[in-house]
Amino acid sequence: MDNPILNVKNEDEAVIALKNLYRTYGYLPYKMSKFEEYDLYVENKKFLVSDDIITFSDFNGKLMALKPDVTLSIIKKVKASQDTEKLFYHENVYRALKNTKEVREILQMGLECIGEVGIYETAEVIMLAGKSLAALSENYVIDISHVGLINGILDAAQVDFAVRTQIMAHLKEKNPHDIKKICQAAGVDDNITDKICKAATIWGGFSQILPKLDEISVNKETETAIEELRQIYTILEINGCGDRVKIDFSVMNDMSYYNGVVFRGFVEGVPVNVLSGGRYDKLLERFGKKSGAIGFAVYLGILWQYIATPKTQDADVVIYYYDDTDLALLTKKVKELTEMGSTVTVYKKSCNKPLKCAKKFEIIGGRLVEI
Repeated sequence: MDNPILNVKNEDEAVIALKNLYRTYGYLPYKMSKFEEYDLYVENKKFLVSDDIITFSDFNGKLMALKPDVTLSIIKKVKASQDTEKLFYHENVYRALKNTKEVREILQMGLECIGEVGIYETAEVIMLAGKSLAALSENYVIDISHVGLINGILDAAQVDFAVRTQIMAHLKEKNPHDIKKICQAAGVDDNITDKICKAATIWGGFSQILPKLDEISVNKETETAIEELRQIYTILEINGCGDRVKIDFSVMNDMSYYNGVVFRGFVEGVPVNVLSGGRYDKLLERFGKKSGAIGFAVYLGILWQYIATPKTQDADVVIYYYDDTDLALLTKKVKELTEMGSTVTVYKKSCNKPLKCAKKFEIIGGRLVEI
């Protein structure tokens, strides 16, 4: 697989671009500590990307955890209110890699919209997810699903929790064959079985897929979900990113936390999603807060794991100087070059450090001479 071609040179540029984007739409920075009490995470393990939580005891003997997630920390601290909080963050999270004992510090950016969350706010967050990926790469896609639509169809199937769980597992795998077998064994109506199987195979752009969703609608909950997707698409189209968002019902997060749209973002050249998000009102309920909530995270640290890392230039230009060099002249030359957009590093001529630069100069007779 080819390495991703990005619009930014490094993580620092990515952070600046995303901060400017989020501020443009009125999201404010939110800062938190590197760790929380362990109980916060162990009680919500299913919400986390990784089950492994890195812990330590503080000087009072309280079990603490290095932060594996940001959203939980924000929810814990944000006040229950009818107002809408629009926040973004730039944080490192700490996770153990699967099947290894290695711990990684992963740079993560994202935003949360908590409070009165309607169709516009939902579409705005998805739009910002798209613009976040567009700031990083020309080639990106967001796959979106709706918990309400899947929930509505499964309610119509009238199956117990165990069968429901099996069906959802095969939905994630896009496996209509096994879904059909499970439904038939559970005595599900053939019409409902057919709709679930169709949902498992759906993938494509909004304009292509939206007309087909009415074919799998079975009740008021599915109708509401489809109408919400239609309105979201209209707002995304106006913002120029409608064609980059695909409907895919294999995108399905834990229904005990999520209750509306859920989505994942991908960039070309990276085999895993570098963005994930969704509406999680049910998570707030677990904290005793009745409010809407939707957000996403961009995993910059994961993205950069897939970037080719050959040795880059130390600078565009290196200027060597001598003990008797006119330092005022040297300073003016550096100023001229940097104002023209070049990166410049300066060393004494006696320096033996190997440097990789596009051009190398000395100051001789009051002017720059390339060497």
